[in-house]
Amino acid sequence: MTSVLKRLFSNINDVDVAQSQVDAARGRLMATIEQIQQKIAPSTLMDEALEQVKTRSAELARSTSQVVRERPATVAATAAGIGLLLAAKPLSKLFAGRKAKAEEPSAPKPRSPRKRPSPKPAS
Repeated sequence: MTSVLKRLFSNINDVDVAQSQVDAARGRLMATIEQIQQKIAPSTLMDEALEQVKTRSAELARSTSQVVRERPATVAATAAGIGLLLAAKPLSKLFAGRKAKAEEPSAPKPRSPRKRPSPKPAS
């Protein structure tokens, strides 16, 4: 009976080691979960997005200023073209209004009498 008890209790050390390993693994898992929660928190995602926008806009400004310095005439012509495209409708209305005023006759045209349709006979 003593040998049976020794065999039963000899595994207690193994169980203690296994339990400590489980506790350590649980601790690592909880730490990983907390890190993931911090990474996907809306405030963290917003901060990262804003930082990327700032970085990219600064890079865009630098590259744009470099292009302007290298090719000022091309940039000016492009800006003028875009400006004309954006102003095309207001400009056409402005010039159409001037053209209509220039073509207006001084005396009004006489109106022709309207013809009324004859009533249809009832069937």
